[in-house]
This record gives sequence, C-alpha cells and structure tokens, in this order.
Amino acid sequence: MLKFASALEDFGKFIISNAGKIIGTFVAVGIFFLLLLIVKLSVKKFTKNNEGKRKKAIQLIKLFYSVIKYILIILLIIIILSIWGVNVFPILVGVGILILAVALASQKLLGDYISGLCIIIENCYDIDDVVEINGFKGKVDEISLRTTKLINWKNEVRIIRNGKINEITNYSKAPSIGSVEVSIDKKENIDKIINLLEEKIQIIKERFPQIIEGPNVIGVTDINKESFNIRINVKTEIEKHHEVERELKKYIKELFDDGGINSAHNQVVEINGSNNK
Repeated sequence: MLKFASALEDFGKFIISNAGKIIGTFVAVGIFFLLLLIVKLSVKKFTKNNEGKRKKAIQLIKLFYSVIKYILIILLIIIILSIWGVNVFPILVGVGILILAVALASQKLLGDYISGLCIIIENCYDIDDVVEINGFKGKVDEISLRTTKLINWKNEVRIIRNGKINEITNYSKAPSIGSVEVSIDKKENIDKIINLLEEKIQIIKERFPQIIEGPNVIGVTDINKESFNIRINVKTEIEKHHEVERELKKYIKELFDDGGINSAHNQVVEINGSNNK
C-alpha cells in the first residue's frame, strides 16, 4: 500500500513538473490527427466524385495519402522528441542531407513524378482519352506517375515521360466536329446544289446514331475561276466523326452522280477538322 502511494505521489510530481511538455504532446498529437483527417476526407471526396470514371487517379491518390500519412508520423515523432528535450537537430540534418542527396541524384525522376501527379489531379486526361501530346496523337493506354503511354490508329506505341510533356490537346473533352468540303464546277447552280444537299443529307443522321447535330450545310466557302466549294459540318460523339465523314463523301458523290452534277476535277475534298487523325 505504501509503495502504491509512493508511486502515485511520484507520478503526480512528474505530471506537475512536466505539465507543459504533456500539454504540448497532446496538442501535437491532436494537430496530427486533424491534418490526417483533412487529407483523408479530401481523398474520400475525390474517390467518391470519380468512382467508376478515373480508376488510375483514385489508385494514385490513395498512394499519395499513404505517403502523406507516413510523412506526418515522422514529423510528429520529431516534434514530440523536441518537446521532451531530445536534441533533434542531428536527426533533421541527417534527413535533410538524405533528401538533398536523393533530390540531386534523381531530379528528372522527381520532375516526372510531380508532373504525373499534376496531370492526374488536374484531370488533364484519363485512360482511353484521345489526346495529342508533343505532336503525337493517340489513345491513352496507361498513365503512371512517371510516364504516359499512347497508342495511335496505326497501333504505334509512344511512351512519353511526364516531365517532358509540353503541349496537350485532349479530343475527349467535347464532341468531335466532322467537316467535308465539296468542290463543284462553277457552271453549276449554287442555290440548286445547296437546296439539294439540305434536303437529302439528313438521311445520314438515320444511319449514324453517334451524330449529335447535323449534318449542316454551312454554305459556299471558296470561289475560284474553275469551281466553288460548299462545306458540310457534322457534330458527333467523341472521335466518331471520321466514319461519318467517309459516309458523307460517298453519299454526296452518289447524289451528284444521280443528279448529273459535275464536281470540279471529279473529286470530293475533305477539310481538316479539329479532331482529324
């Protein structure tokens, strides 16, 4: 009984003499859990908002959360040791030297990782998006923190370091625009041809459910000594405009043949659209 009373008295003295350190420790632990909760809730919100859409981004953001958690734990230990009088300066110097050495030895790698993280968080593009990066256009096959892999319509594979990405055009953020321009002999009647096209080309929409709007006859875009050009635009689902353009050209050729309309040089010319391969 006397031993217990003595131990209790010693504990009381310890609490009183180290009250500031104990309070500081609890404050540090409280701040740690608060920061961890904020990061966790942010990750949870991001995951919920992108569930089923951005699997790679969700996977990497969870990895990012784990890294942040361990960094916070290390910082908490250092702070608590400092509160209790332990000289943490050698530890900080050692950690600083280690971080500096790693950073200097892998500047390019760290640059790739930081760029990759920015790409994923900012949702510049995702898996299966059609993009053009540094002049190469293709479908995004894989995204990692270090590289992005694209596959184009020729099945060519391009792996690009994220730190080297300077220009990005994402064709999967908005509907695609198909554009076909027909060159017609100047002797033909412009109004007659425009009326014919407006009346007949709507049948294309019945054949292609991926058409969102059009086809629309824009009108005459160019006139020269031998011919004039008429443009037709069509809005389609993402990257579905190529097959619609091909069918439009085929159908217009048949329409002109049936109507006895002479195309200049007997050809249909395609104008490069914003999303052409």
